Amino acid sequence: MKILPLLASSLFGLLISTSAIAKTEKVTLKNKVAFGEEAIIFQTTKGEVILNMYALPEKVLKQMQPFKKGQCLEIQSKNGFFNDTGDGAYVQSIRPCPRK
Repeated sequence: MKILPLLASSLFGLLISTSAIAKTEKVTLKNKVAFGEEAIIFQTTKGEVILNMYALPEKVLKQMQPFKKGQCLEIQSKNGFFNDTGDGAYVQSIRPCPRK
């Protein structure tokens, strides 16, 4: 009977640790986001990032808008937006920075 609370606390700990690993970065676009045949290209003040459109999670693709030059974006990812693993599957969300 003590297995159920132990299992529940283990699952809760796993959930907390995976959400704590996510890294949120704010970037400013140097140009508007470019859409190629299979790629999405972000030219930011910190460098250029090219993501594979087919590898991005569907929820992230729905967040994609025609972001404009000079706009601030808040990007949440597992590895960090500039620590590219080659495809973009690690990106969890892309949205405009919250206004103060």
